[in-house]
Parts: sequence; structure tokens; C-alpha cells
Amino acid sequence: MGMSSNLLIIINLRQEESVAKQEAMRKATIEHEMDLRHKNEMKRVEAELKAKAKVDRENRDLTLEQIRLKATENRITVLESIKTAGSVLGSGAQALLTDWNKVLVAAGGFSLIALGVYTAKGTTGVTARYIEARLGKPSLVRETSRFSFLDVFKHPWEQLQKIKDLRLQKQQDALSGIVLAPKLEERLRDVAIATKNTKQNRGMYRNILMHGPPGTGKTMFAKKLAKHSGMDYAILTGGDIAPMGRDGVTAIHKVFDWANSSRKGLLLFVDEADAFLRKRSSENISEDLRATLNAFLYRTGEQSQKFMLVLASNTPEQFDWAVNDRLDEMVEFDLPGLEERERLMRLYFEKFVLQPAAEGKRRLKLDNFDYSALCSKMAKLTEGMSGREIAKLGVAWQAAAYASEDGVLTEKMVLEKCEDAVKQHRQKVEWQSNKRRGSQKVYITLKKKILI
Repeated sequence: MGMSSNLLIIINLRQEESVAKQEAMRKATIEHEMDLRHKNEMKRVEAELKAKAKVDRENRDLTLEQIRLKATENRITVLESIKTAGSVLGSGAQALLTDWNKVLVAAGGFSLIALGVYTAKGTTGVTARYIEARLGKPSLVRETSRFSFLDVFKHPWEQLQKIKDLRLQKQQDALSGIVLAPKLEERLRDVAIATKNTKQNRGMYRNILMHGPPGTGKTMFAKKLAKHSGMDYAILTGGDIAPMGRDGVTAIHKVFDWANSSRKGLLLFVDEADAFLRKRSSENISEDLRATLNAFLYRTGEQSQKFMLVLASNTPEQFDWAVNDRLDEMVEFDLPGLEERERLMRLYFEKFVLQPAAEGKRRLKLDNFDYSALCSKMAKLTEGMSGREIAKLGVAWQAAAYASEDGVLTEKMVLEKCEDAVKQHRQKVEWQSNKRRGSQKVYITLKKKILI
């Protein structure tokens, strides 16, 4: 029994050795085949590269031969041209030098030509600067009430309409159509009276900063102030200046050259001024933007009798200290309160609904409901909304009537548009809050890294 078991063990061991040998032979065979296949592939690639190099060499020889032939032809052509020109110039020079009168005439002609070229160049430069400063509008100015001769030729009807509107609005109150808090209205009325008297007495204009949330009437008051005072206005935005790079300095000087050429006086309104008037010490600004800011500070270093600077910003704390030093008065525009919102509701309901419905020229009719009570109700619902958002609500009422089958605006439709506007406003506020929280997290993280 013991011998049988030993025999079985020996047989099993021999079988395992046989299987191992077969597996090793199989692996060796596969590796040999892979090695042969690799060598054959390398030989094929080498042969292809040699063939390609041969073709490229032959093509290069043909290209060089073509270049040599063209160079030879061009050299022959140039030499013949030089010989012909030399013979012509030689004969002409000989004839000129033998006749003294011709020498004097030629010298005088060249002198007159040079004088004419330099005179034309100087005159063209002066004329171009005059046209640009007096007649043209700088590219940075987005909107202006100033009359331009060049714009008359480009847009004659628009310029005539602008002149007509200015005549009609000249005697309007500076706060007409603007709804603000009583204290703010009183202060702005004092600003309007002082500006008008400054214009009439040719005094020095004061620079003003108007800051507060967007859509609170800053741009609208600036336009009204200019018209009330008999001045022109020009609107530009800091967002256009910041990306200009090296061209920003030249653009700033063009704007102030144009402003100083105004005969009526110019109210220069800079919206989003914090976009390029940022702090030079703490803010990471480029050298081009720093140069643009320095150019602005240079042109506004003294009070002017030609223009009045009005800056508007939602974040005035970002201003450079030198910019703050140039401001004579700062006015804060707050969001409208309950009474102001109700006045705005009535104002825009009258403008966008009642007047078009009374005229009968548009597809808009008004259902029978107490719109006065409805305006009071909507004023309570729209807490935190700006005057611009309420003005857009008036446009939404019109759109609701136009979208209906019969063009009749009902109380339900008015209220639905108001509720939609409130939801959209809350969504915007939430987005803004999330953005601020994200910015604060980034700031805290960076501060921790710096401290570490």
C-alpha cells in the first residue's frame, strides 16, 4: 500500500514537470514570434523612411534647380533695367548740368515741393485735431446731447429731432419724472440750482459722486440736471475704458479735449467709474490701466469752467484716494421706500397703460378695476426693488395686453406680472448673495495661505 502511494506521487510530479515544460516551451515560442514580428516591422519602417528620404532629396534638388533658374532670370532683368535707367538719367543729368537755367528751375521746383509737403502735413494735422476736438464725438462717448456737425451729415433726422427735444425740455424741472425720497430730492434740487447759477455766472463747476444700488435714478438725474442748467451732457462708462490697454491714455485726453471745447458747458457723466478709477496701492491693476488713471487725474486736477464731472458707482469704496480728493460733493441714492414705490407704480401705470389706452392708437384696452388700490398693493409687494425694475414692470403690463386675444389688460394680469417681477428680483438677490459668499470664502482662503 505504501509503495502504491509513492508511485502515484512520482507519477503526479512527472506530469506536473511535463506540463511546466510544455508551458515554458509555449511561452518561449510566443516570445520568439513576437521578436521576429517586431524585427520585421522595424525593417519595414526603415525601408519606408529610406524611400521617403530619397523622394524628398530628389524633390529638393528639383526645387533648388528651379530657384537657381528664376534667380538668374531676375538678375538679368535687373541688370538690364539698371543699364537703361542709367543711360536715361545720365543723358538727363548731362543736359541739366550744361544748362544753368535748368539747374535753377529744378532747385526751385524741389524747394516748392518740399515746402508744400511740410505745409500740407502740418495743416492736415491741425485740421484733423480741430475736427476731432470740435466737430467729432470721441469714441468713448456713448451718448451725448451735444450738437455735432459730422453727425448732421450722418444722421440728419436724429440731430433735428434732438434739437427739437432740447428746446421743449429746456425749461423742465431737474427732478421732473424722477421719484426719490424727499430728503434726497431736496438735496438734488439744491445741486440743480447751484449748477444752473454756476453756468449763468461762468463760475467753476463742482464735481459730484452719485453712489448707490443700480437703477435708482443716477443717470436720469444727470441728464435732467444738464438740460435744466442749459448744459450739454455726455455719457461714458468705465467698463469701456478698462480694456483699452495702451490706447486708454489717448482716449481719455481726447474726451477732455472735446469737453474743453464746449461753449455751453458739458456735464461729463462717467457710469461704472470704479471699473478704471480703482486704488493704485492695494488693487492689482495693470500698468496700462494705471497710466490711464494717471491721465484722468491729470486732466481733473483743477476745477473747470468748461465741464462738470459726475461719477456714478455702486462700489465707491474702490476709488483711488486721489479720485476722492477731486470730488466736491457725494450724494447717495437709496432704493425707493414704500411711498416712493407707490408713486413710481402710479407714474409708470399712467405712462405705459393709461395714456396708450386713452390715445386708442395701440392695441391696448383697460378692464374696469380700481387701479389706484392695485398700485398701493403692488407697492407693498415690491419691497427692495429699484426704480428701473418697476419701470420694466410697466413694460411687462403692456406686453401682457399685447399678448392677449382681445388686448384687454385685467387686474389679474397686472398682479401676475408684478408677482413674476418680485420672484425674479428675489432670484437675483439670491445669486448676488451666493456670489458675495463665494468671494468671501476665496478671500479667507487666500488670507490663511498668506499667514501660513
